[in-house]
Amino acid sequence: MISSQDTIAALATPVGEGGIGVIRVSGSESIPAVDTIFRSAKITHLSQAASHTCWIGKLYANKGKEPPEVIDQVVVTVFRAPHSYTGEDVVEISAHGNPLLLDRILRACLNQGARLAGPGEFTERAFLSGKMDLTQAEAVADLIRAKTDKGQAAAVAQMEGRLAGKIRGLRDRLLPLLAHVEVGLDHSDEDHDFLKRQQLISGCQALEEEIAAILDSAPLGKVLRDGLRVALLGKPNVGKSSLLNSLLNEERAIVTPVPGTTRDTLEETLNWDGIPVVLTDTAGLREYTGDPIEELGIARSRKAAAAADLILGIFDGSGPFSSEDKQVIKECAAFPHIWVVNKSDLPSQWNLSELARLNGGAPAIQISAKTGAGLSTLIRKVKETVLAQSANSGEAGWVLNLRHQDALSRTQEALKQAREAAKSAAFEECVALELQSALRSLGEIIGETPTEELLGQIFSQFCVGK
Repeated sequence: MISSQDTIAALATPVGEGGIGVIRVSGSESIPAVDTIFRSAKITHLSQAASHTCWIGKLYANKGKEPPEVIDQVVVTVFRAPHSYTGEDVVEISAHGNPLLLDRILRACLNQGARLAGPGEFTERAFLSGKMDLTQAEAVADLIRAKTDKGQAAAVAQMEGRLAGKIRGLRDRLLPLLAHVEVGLDHSDEDHDFLKRQQLISGCQALEEEIAAILDSAPLGKVLRDGLRVALLGKPNVGKSSLLNSLLNEERAIVTPVPGTTRDTLEETLNWDGIPVVLTDTAGLREYTGDPIEELGIARSRKAAAAADLILGIFDGSGPFSSEDKQVIKECAAFPHIWVVNKSDLPSQWNLSELARLNGGAPAIQISAKTGAGLSTLIRKVKETVLAQSANSGEAGWVLNLRHQDALSRTQEALKQAREAAKSAAFEECVALELQSALRSLGEIIGETPTEELLGQIFSQFCVGK
């Protein structure tokens, strides 16, 4: 049975060859376990080592046996509780980054009584020992996965406790409201008005508005964490693949004059001023051709459109407006989109004002994927669309995930119900219940009362060794 009291070990650096690889061992027996397989001329036993000290020596597969089998020359760093990442005694073994060596070192640690750590178990122990709250723990995973400098900055800010500080600030303002209501319940037989109803209504409304402002940052947080998914849609041969190649500045997609060259979706990620953008090139949308492979590609195009945060509807401005173009407009209109008229280097046959009319007055962007004309305008428009989705978020300093959003939404709803109850005859009892519910929901975000299931969901998404 797995226990949080076990001593655990895992590779803390990426799998593969490298200059250095690190094995992390954490738990009450971590120092004795490593001491049994480590020998240094500088110290007799690691039990004598002070916290935050490094020792060079040799690591053995069979220390104490003859002949001793040396695995590698290593540097062992000792961190004593509570001054470590996990809050427990921790030993980190820095060895040469050969996967075979690192595997032998890890197995040697396991042979001394440690067990292999589960995904995110080191960070879970840091949370359980009070080294960080749940939002900070989640930010560790976001930092590891950050694709751009802005995503990294947001994760670091969350690791520093900005979101947790905001949540605790909301709780600190909610607690007095609940306390006054509960005092009123305790002294209901006395003629005291412990909290004016209007004060309670105003207090709840102010908290609701602040939570709404936090939730406004959710779209930007999603983009910084997962990237903005942009699908290129259009009929065959309008230049979708050429546009992808131009934006990537490399020949990533095959381009030919033959319609229907692209049969499957093709994804690439770019960094536009700190915003990770995942571009998806798709098969051309057109009527049934009788080719089952092309039909499968078209089905995947529609699936990519449904999953995208933004669609670039691509049209060929050098050819006549067709029924297939109308179908593209129809399929894209239901999603956030930008119309892009390609091949501006050729004579135009398009009535752009008519296209704008079909798009609610929004003008199309003219580009040439061949020459690069208009691409800077298109990139700027995409970035403006991202920022417009989070116009009120500013530099929030956190990345809201679905768990945060759900808890904040429930808090908001409970505060609303408390306001409504405050206006009714059933005043104190209903208000108290709703405020308690709001308080619990806020507590969920920072992990005031975590369940084993919740912790499993969060930390199972981590890599092993973190």
